[in-house]
Amino acid sequence: MLELIIVPIPNEILMSYVGFLVYQHKLNLYLTILFGGLGGIVGVSISYWIGYKLGKPFFNKYGSKIHMGPDKIEKIAKWNKKYGKGLLLFSYFIPGVRHITSIFSGITRIPFKTFAIFAYIGVFIWVGTFISLGNIFGPKWESFHNEAKVYVTLACIGIGIIYLAYYLIKTNRKKIKENILLLIENTFNRFNSFLKTKLVIFGALIAFIGLIFLIVGMIQDFIANEFEQFNSITNTIIMYAFNERWKPVMTLFNSMSNWKVLLVFILFTAVWISVKGGIKRIEFLYFFLSILGAVFLGKGLNILFHYVTHGKELFSQSFPNEQALSCSIIYSFFMYEIIRHSKSTLLNLLTFLIVIFILLAIAASEIYLGIHVPSDFAAGYAFGGVWVCFMILLLEVSRLIKLIKETDFSKQPK
Repeated sequence: MLELIIVPIPNEILMSYVGFLVYQHKLNLYLTILFGGLGGIVGVSISYWIGYKLGKPFFNKYGSKIHMGPDKIEKIAKWNKKYGKGLLLFSYFIPGVRHITSIFSGITRIPFKTFAIFAYIGVFIWVGTFISLGNIFGPKWESFHNEAKVYVTLACIGIGIIYLAYYLIKTNRKKIKENILLLIENTFNRFNSFLKTKLVIFGALIAFIGLIFLIVGMIQDFIANEFEQFNSITNTIIMYAFNERWKPVMTLFNSMSNWKVLLVFILFTAVWISVKGGIKRIEFLYFFLSILGAVFLGKGLNILFHYVTHGKELFSQSFPNEQALSCSIIYSFFMYEIIRHSKSTLLNLLTFLIVIFILLAIAASEIYLGIHVPSDFAAGYAFGGVWVCFMILLLEVSRLIKLIKETDFSKQPK
């Protein structure tokens, strides 16, 4: 009751502990949910009438002193306009929002009957969820919060990506619909047309899906701290295969991951696109996005995994390895551009072998020199591979759509 009248009480922990007491048979599950829900109902009802009686002018003037200033009210107003009654159902799961949703409902004069139906159901869903989880986890109820923090964070990122995709689709719905219909019509009717482009799309899609499954498994192993055996075996193999005489060579290999060398490959790729590229504007766009991923993705993922593991020394602080991620993206895109636009089988084969050799040599040198652990570097390559496959997939789909449109246009009577 008190938290839902803007009193800062960590209710999730409280309700989970109550669930733990249910697990110990000290409390009854149904009665705890009932009385917890009733407490919440009293809290949101009081909050509603506070907002109703005091009104918007009061909170515009004094609300900032209790974190209910004009900015916060405006933010909730936008949320309410967008999500409507659904916000009342699920706002209690959002810290900082659940405290003021009821007050805002009163300020905006939402009919109390409408407010009560959705808010009261939302309160019982919220209370019932955390008490039930405390009961399910039993003695592990404390660790539940750490586990939940990890998965809730990852889920929020996933939801954010889905929402961004939804927003882009919604704002470009007509154009996307036309392009999808165009692709469906032409993929089967003219399979031999643009065959190379379609094969590249298919290959990139298979690689993308495979790498997605790989990184999901890696994330699970990282959170469970189960990379010790993998790191131990890999270190043993590398140190057995390369003795002390290899140190100068390994130092040279390691320099291939330096940004000065990577910039040379970036420049060469840009020149190659300018000279050999098919649809240069599209290729430069996705090349630029790939480089942005190399620059920002590694750092962002490090911050994310540092957050979900609370920065504990038990977990590596460089998972996935930022350097490995950048190398995999830049070298892979370089390889893709050479192979995509070269008609020489020998050049394509040499490029493929050289890039694979460079990536393996960089990984071996990092492990040999003791700079990073094998699992961090492997994860960096996997995450980088997902990003570059995604960029290539989008590039090739954009290319295919443009080629189909140009072909259809050229067939129209002049």
